[in-house]
Amino acid sequence: MYGALLLRATAAVGFAGLTAGCLPQTREGFGSPDPNLRLDAIVETAQASPASPETGGSEIRELIVQLESADPAARMFAIRSLERRTGQTLGYDHAAPEWERREAVREWVSWAEVHAPGVDSRPPDSDL
Repeated sequence: MYGALLLRATAAVGFAGLTAGCLPQTREGFGSPDPNLRLDAIVETAQASPASPETGGSEIRELIVQLESADPAARMFAIRSLERRTGQTLGYDHAAPEWERREAVREWVSWAEVHAPGVDSRPPDSDL
């Protein structure tokens, strides 16, 4: 009886060890497919000390991309992070209709071209 139980326990541990490497790795950060991990990246950016836009250009770009997210929470956290880093919202309202948000995102793209040169701040697949 104990032998069969021990055999099953050993097999279960062995199987768990074999399959551990088979699980997909989840990317963290702005590019994660997991919305919670994207929000974590946005919040971490907001909690970082407000650096000059020139030193945080890539983060500024990622935050501008998040302004067009389908997730209202991501948009809200992104604009608050941008406001903390730059002191501005440029009229962006995360809860506004899409056409209004697009206008404000255009303002952010223009702002980034001047204040964070060399950083492509246009959202991917965007008509901005």
